[in-house]
Amino acid sequence: MSATPADPADYARNHWRKFESAQEHAERVEAAEQTAGRYFASATAQQRQTFTDTMEFLRAFSGPMWDRRRAAAKAAWEQTTAGARTLFEITADEIMRDGEVSEATSLAWDVLAEIAEQQPAPFTPTVHHQPQVSL
Repeated sequence: MSATPADPADYARNHWRKFESAQEHAERVEAAEQTAGRYFASATAQQRQTFTDTMEFLRAFSGPMWDRRRAAAKAAWEQTTAGARTLFEITADEIMRDGEVSEATSLAWDVLAEIAEQQPAPFTPTVHHQPQVSL
């Protein structure tokens, strides 16, 4: 497996082919990102669904408490998909460099997907309404 690029855009900058036009290079970058994105989407489907459901639920509420809950949901998304983001970069880099995903990286995606399937479903917040007291 190749080393993780220092900057996510490194795979786009570092793998120009001789006599490749800017348009051809941009098309290769887009194709690499689409392929890596499919791996990412597959490996993070459960986290994406939890995040989407949580944000949809929180959409109806406003105020600092709800903003904190939205921030917590975003932080959970970032934390639970960190490995997949790293593999996305590795995958895109390999595709740009070699034209394909290595067996080691493909195996890493498979392992990541298996781990995600074995994880318990993340907690989805609920609202408990306090009864209003008449004065």
